[in-house]
Amino acid sequence: MMTREHGADYDITMGNIRYAAPQRYYGTRILFVTKGRASVSVNGEIYALDEGDILFINRNDHYTVRGSENNILICLSIPSHFFVLNYPNYFHYSFECFSKDLDPGRGDVVAQLRRLLVELVIVHFRQEEGSVLEARSILFQTMLLVTRFFKKEGPHTSAGEASDERIARIIHTIELRYAEPLTLAEMAESEYLSPTYLSRYFKQITGMGFLQYLKMVRLKHCVEDLMHTSDNLFQIAVRNGFSTAKNFTEVFKSVYDQTPVQYRKEHKQENSEAFRAVTAKTETGEELDSPEALMQLTKYLEESLNPRALPDEAPGEACKIVVGHSSGAGSLAREKHIMFIGELKEILNEQVKEQMLLAKQRLRIDFVGVRNLIGGSTLLPEVETDEFVSTIPKYANADLAIQYLKEQEISLYMRVTYKEVIHNEERYFKELEGFLIHTLQVFGRKFVNQWKVVFYAEKETAVLSTELERVYLRLHAVIRKYAPQLKIGTFLPFKEDKDSLSLPHHWQLHQSGNIDFITYDADQNEVVDFSEISDEDFLNSQDYILRKTQKLKRFLKKHQMHQPLYLENWNTLTGNTRYTNGTFFRGALILRTILDLGTEVAGVGFWLNTELHELYGGNHNKAVAGLELFHFFNGKRPAFYTLMFKERMTGGVRAQGKHYVLTENEEGYQLLLFNEKHFNPRYSVDELFMRNRSNELHVRLIGMEPGEYQVRKYRFDQQNGGLYTKWGQLNSKHGIDLEVMEYIVQSSMPTLELEDEQIDKDWSFYASMSSNAILFIEFRRAIG
Repeated sequence: MMTREHGADYDITMGNIRYAAPQRYYGTRILFVTKGRASVSVNGEIYALDEGDILFINRNDHYTVRGSENNILICLSIPSHFFVLNYPNYFHYSFECFSKDLDPGRGDVVAQLRRLLVELVIVHFRQEEGSVLEARSILFQTMLLVTRFFKKEGPHTSAGEASDERIARIIHTIELRYAEPLTLAEMAESEYLSPTYLSRYFKQITGMGFLQYLKMVRLKHCVEDLMHTSDNLFQIAVRNGFSTAKNFTEVFKSVYDQTPVQYRKEHKQENSEAFRAVTAKTETGEELDSPEALMQLTKYLEESLNPRALPDEAPGEACKIVVGHSSGAGSLAREKHIMFIGELKEILNEQVKEQMLLAKQRLRIDFVGVRNLIGGSTLLPEVETDEFVSTIPKYANADLAIQYLKEQEISLYMRVTYKEVIHNEERYFKELEGFLIHTLQVFGRKFVNQWKVVFYAEKETAVLSTELERVYLRLHAVIRKYAPQLKIGTFLPFKEDKDSLSLPHHWQLHQSGNIDFITYDADQNEVVDFSEISDEDFLNSQDYILRKTQKLKRFLKKHQMHQPLYLENWNTLTGNTRYTNGTFFRGALILRTILDLGTEVAGVGFWLNTELHELYGGNHNKAVAGLELFHFFNGKRPAFYTLMFKERMTGGVRAQGKHYVLTENEEGYQLLLFNEKHFNPRYSVDELFMRNRSNELHVRLIGMEPGEYQVRKYRFDQQNGGLYTKWGQLNSKHGIDLEVMEYIVQSSMPTLELEDEQIDKDWSFYASMSSNAILFIEFRRAIG
């Protein structure tokens, strides 16, 4: 038996356990089988531990261990007084872990616990300089893991508000001076309390009276002396605080139902038989450093660990999901998706085509948004020629692009700006008429009538309201002349804080009959001060996009306008620098916004990629409204995966709450979990702060159809799918080549876990989620 003891702090042992007599331990014990098997009886319940299994023993538990002939078992013992000194709420909880029975999602935590126990054993074995400090560090990591993931409220949770440090001090004194004639009055005086109050308070916190606790501590040490010494009963009694052997025998029999002599005879003989074959090996340490034993240990050190399993300060949270009935359940809203690409000619770029096709397949793109159609470079200039049919057709680029859109069943969404029109108004409308006639002739009225045109004027403009109205009505008339069913809308720069429009845009309020839809924008970054350290502004801004949308709808309703809304350009919190943007993961922020907007708007917009956004959308040195689906080199941005998960949710909604959406379809169930967090993005570079924004959900699914399921779990967070994380890890001041870029893109994707589960109506699991993480789970019914 390899044993290391550090006074009253903790014990760590490793050895072959054939039989350990019935006993109690006044603290917390962790049993870990690294080889063979062990059967542990705890308060009458039997636990069968195989290799790799872990079991917790709580204070005051009665337990017995029986093991296979060649087993190896690690036992970490942390006494109550040490635990409560470092964790004042210790007596409020018990700690439960039997690795076989843990809910799915605890695998990472158990792997971390195994590793810590093995490291603690190895540190003790080495006995090198710094081993004591290293062991303490591992011990505290273990205690933090235990309190973070395995605590359960105990029966004595109604403790008073007085500081538990008093109880910790008293327990520490008992553990140090149990052999002395301690009294309740003495302890009460040392804490400036009355004996009556201390007696009541001590039992309230620990679950037993002061004298009972003292008696149990003394008996614990007496049992050790009975088993490991040949001293007589008087010597054992006096050494451990009992006045006489008779008194010791009476107290012992009241607890163990047999005399000390009977106990010693029975259990010492059993222990002797059990350990006779292995005593020579374990006492000399040969078992520990044998190749077989080391191999059993090192495999736990080599096991890859998930950083999500590391403990943090975020409290766990229960998430109870009751599956609703199928009848009458609605489905998730299917708002239209607009993908902006700048000029129409960009579709001729092969990379743009590739990205568009993938977005169409995964994200359901309904419209491609373009601008500068007439005044840009998509339409080729007319060339004087004596040819009867020009070999340089003006609409060549436009036709190729539009033909591709028609093949993909994607409609055109054109932005027409006042500045573009007024630059040369007569020429503009002549060119627009020619384009409409041509496209109707080539692509057919049915396809062109599915397009949308939006008239845009700057938010702050000196142009008179009557002038903007005149240009819009002319645009409206030209389009209606050739394509009467094509929808025409306007951009409405609504001021959410003032619940109003600027004067130049008031014309829209009395042209409702000539406006088919309304577009607007909402950028959360505009309403916060990134120089502020306080979280208050960032927390207050968390519902900004939804709040602005709902205010705009009320404003329009007040003016008898009921047109559908399209949110063209929008953004969640990002930060105000590229560095901040890269470290601030925001998948759940995007998802929450999309879910909120689904029932409020007819459509939302995205930019296809970062390059096009910066080329056509605005100055890249400042935050601009707009979410991109792709980064450079086809890397997928958070908006891509977020929208992908939402689009995969099919069937009827069976449950929806703060952290989740559950749907049911013919193949089974789909669950979308997310950990939405709002804070100053500048804090995203602080590792401790980010760990505190993590969350663990204990999810209970109640009412699922019983059966066997294949469970697919997609995890999307900063470490699993966050493009900038991998980009930052592999960056170099000397640049990176295509090989590195391709690796970054291919490895930056959500992780997938696959499990087979038998579900009997109720099923529970744990989901550890970092800040703004998304977990998408599919429960596919097994066939056959």
